[in-house]
Amino acid sequence: MSIRNIPEEYLKFRKEDDYGFSAVDESSLQTTVNPDTLETEVIANSISTSNENISKLENKIDSIVNLYNKNKLGLDAERKQMEEEVASKLVKIEQLIMPLLVNLMKNPEKEYIYWPNRIEKLQDQVDKVLELTRD
Repeated sequence: MSIRNIPEEYLKFRKEDDYGFSAVDESSLQTTVNPDTLETEVIANSISTSNENISKLENKIDSIVNLYNKNKLGLDAERKQMEEEVASKLVKIEQLIMPLLVNLMKNPEKEYIYWPNRIEKLQDQVDKVLELTRD
């Protein structure tokens, strides 16, 4: 077999051109290949190591999923606390607004409402509402 049309500089071995493979004959190949699985020892070791790493990852993922399923990550507890806080604030806002609406409905037979100092009183209520809604 002759090598044609390849420049001489490429035929010389250079360390930076080493791709990590080498030629072997069949006798040396037989000693490193398992005849049942046709895997080399290197491949078998690599698979074994990979399986161990995958098993470790699976165990960690299972632990996290179990914690999540048992509500131990704090997400559900935090959510419940937030819901209680929002419900409490809504009740307080309701207690600020309902008296105003009820008082406005009093005496429907009268056309006019006398409301001295309403700016100050309404501003107090606005401040209370904003204090509840904007932490």
